[in-house]
Amino acid sequence: MNCTYLGHSAFLVEGEELLLLFDHTAGPFALPATEKALVVFASHRHSDHYDPSIFEFASHPAGAHFVLSSDIPASDVPDGLDVHWMGPHEQHEVAGVGIETLRSTDEGVAFVLEVEGKRLYYGGDLNHWHWEGESEAYNSAMARAYRAELDRLPAHLDIAFVPVDPRLGEAYSLGAKDLLERVAVDVLVPMHFWGDGSVCSRLRGELGEWDGEVVALDTSPYTWRIA
Repeated sequence: MNCTYLGHSAFLVEGEELLLLFDHTAGPFALPATEKALVVFASHRHSDHYDPSIFEFASHPAGAHFVLSSDIPASDVPDGLDVHWMGPHEQHEVAGVGIETLRSTDEGVAFVLEVEGKRLYYGGDLNHWHWEGESEAYNSAMARAYRAELDRLPAHLDIAFVPVDPRLGEAYSLGAKDLLERVAVDVLVPMHFWGDGSVCSRLRGELGEWDGEVVALDTSPYTWRIA
C-alpha cells in the first residue's frame, strides 16, 4: 500500500484494488490515474475533518462510495450518490472493505478497516483529550471513555492513524501511548497536529524501545510505502 499525507488529518491510501480517502477538507485534488474504485470516509462534521466538497469525487471514473459519520448533515449530500451512514459501534462492508466504528470521545466515529489483508485504524477525533484547565473529574472520565473504546480494537493493527495534538501540551501523546499499551501496532501515523510536524520525531523519541515505525510527516503532500 501507498499512503499520501494531504495535511492535518487527511490521507489517501492506495491499495491494489482500491483508493481510500480519509477526512479530506481542502477541495478536489488529482487522484492517481487509475481505474481503482474510491471509498471516501468522513469521521465527523468538524470543519477540519469534513467539507461538502468531498462529494465532487463522485465523478471518479471507477466509481465512488461515501462512508459518512451519522452526525454529518444529510442535507449536504447530493442525490444519487452511494452513501453509507455509520454511527458508533456499527459494522458494514463497502466495496469489499470490512468497516467497524468506534465512538469518538469528541464527535462522530473512528474507523477500523479490514482491507486487502490489512487491519487499518483511523482515529478521527477519538483521542485521550487531556486539556489543561479541565477538572480532574473531566480528565479521568475522558481517559476511561477513550480506553473503553480502545478495548474494542483487535489485538493487532498493521496501520494506525492517531491524533497527536500539540494544543494538549505535555499530554499530546497520551492517546498514542494508550493505544500502544493495549494493541500491537506495526506503523503509527501521527495526525491532527495542526502543521507542527515536529511532534512526529518527538513522539518517536518518547516511545524509546518500541519496535514499530512512527512515520515522520513534515510536508504535504507526502507519499510513502506502507506495506
